[in-house]
Amino acid sequence: MKLHSYLPKPGASLYLAPLLNGILLLLIFFLLGSTFVIQSGVSVKLPESPSRLSGFDRAHVVTVSNNPENPYYFDGKPVTLDDLQKLLTEKKRETRRLIVHADQMVPFGRVMEISNAALALGYEIAYATQPPRN
Repeated sequence: MKLHSYLPKPGASLYLAPLLNGILLLLIFFLLGSTFVIQSGVSVKLPESPSRLSGFDRAHVVTVSNNPENPYYFDGKPVTLDDLQKLLTEKKRETRRLIVHADQMVPFGRVMEISNAALALGYEIAYATQPPRN
């Protein structure tokens, strides 16, 4: 003898809620997780160093490329040296930390120009490197 249930059958919303919950969690994870990686958006070949420095999250990123047309980038946007100094002055209320992504073929004088301008405004500076290849 087969038993029959007189309870109403569960609707589609019962199965849809966990699916939406999982999708929402993945969306939040990828949106927040993308801020953990600091990238300048400009392709440079970083020098190698075995040391690591932490605590520079939410820092501004200045990229010094070997490109003679646009050598300086502030947070991924091309700028001149004068514009860079103005932006550093304006943005120092947000954070006083700066990460310098300098190509290893860039003359050291260009890196020091940026460093001196930032240090004069009270910034803490970190130089981006990559781990050595073994």
